[in-house]
Amino acid sequence: MDEYSTPIAIDPFTVSKADKIELLLNAERAMREAAELSRTIASMDFQKQEKIYADTEGSYIVQKLYESGAGIEAIVKSDEDSQTRTYPNSFRGNHATAGYEYVLSLNLVENAADIAVEARKLIDAEECPSGYYDIIIDGSQLALQIHESIGHAVELDRIFGSEAAFAGMSFLTPDTMNENFRYGSDYVTVVADATVPRGLGSFGYDDDGIKGQRTVIIDKGILKNYITSRDTAAKIGLKSNGTNRADGWSNIPIVRMTNISLLPGNYELDELIKGIDNGFYFCTNKSWSIDDKRLNFQFACEIAHEIKNGRLTGKIYKNPIYTGITPKFWGSCDGVCNEKYWVLYGTPNCGKGQPMQVAHVGHGAAPARFRNIKVGVRDVE
Repeated sequence: MDEYSTPIAIDPFTVSKADKIELLLNAERAMREAAELSRTIASMDFQKQEKIYADTEGSYIVQKLYESGAGIEAIVKSDEDSQTRTYPNSFRGNHATAGYEYVLSLNLVENAADIAVEARKLIDAEECPSGYYDIIIDGSQLALQIHESIGHAVELDRIFGSEAAFAGMSFLTPDTMNENFRYGSDYVTVVADATVPRGLGSFGYDDDGIKGQRTVIIDKGILKNYITSRDTAAKIGLKSNGTNRADGWSNIPIVRMTNISLLPGNYELDELIKGIDNGFYFCTNKSWSIDDKRLNFQFACEIAHEIKNGRLTGKIYKNPIYTGITPKFWGSCDGVCNEKYWVLYGTPNCGKGQPMQVAHVGHGAAPARFRNIKVGVRDVE
């Protein structure tokens, strides 16, 4: 028998609705006072889940899992365009296994003016150019890049074909990790970690009764492991690394991401910028698309900051888009920022399975630099 409970300082369900609404209204007011906007949005999300697991091996596990999150959004519309800036991330902000103290730590009001001003400027900004450029991708966008092009690709049930009729399969095979397969450059080390504090994919035990753990998935660019369940791991002669979860009592557990994170490197952000003669710093996801093998992808971001001769020029572009092929893209990474810049992002809406199940997962990332990336949708010689 064992018990696990999310460590929290302030139970979000003891905080009054009035206090929560006041914080959201203050954030929206700060956005509107900073710039002329068409619309503002502020939101909070909270969840408490109580789970009991018992099996014929004698396990009896009780878990109480808390989640808290919040975000703000500034929207500007013209007759021909609409632009958005969000904080601390797009799609309802950021989320963590934590209490109301996490919402307070996001400092929504203090960051409201900056995104309002940027949203206003984006309406009049130029379209991001097309071509091949060196780019830096910020942590929030990189979190989704990890989710789509690494996290889903290394789900062992997907590799065996369980998602083929719905969300697709994977370009990996059951044998790939035994073939010294290079997933990325030496700067790319990725772990699946259900034990990291505040990770939205953190828990005590998965729904196979396996204790949450840390597994190295990619070690300095080389694929080392998949994320597995008891039944899938047995097919390749391994033990489960504790990633089998259901989104409710009535659904069968399936392999789900925990916190799939790119480990920080040794760079300061200024050092990454200094290494670019002509490129961009892309921030915050706007939309994405990836094929059913998790191989070819396209991501659009909210804003691009121009880099010239190793410096940010102050010029911004709207509608930046970049495309790539998963191993080639991760192979082009030649620097990741250090722990000071590393942030754990929560994704509360990961869909998978038939019938659909929604998982809450996390991704840690810091800004990273990528060389010779195709930017834009036009063909460039």
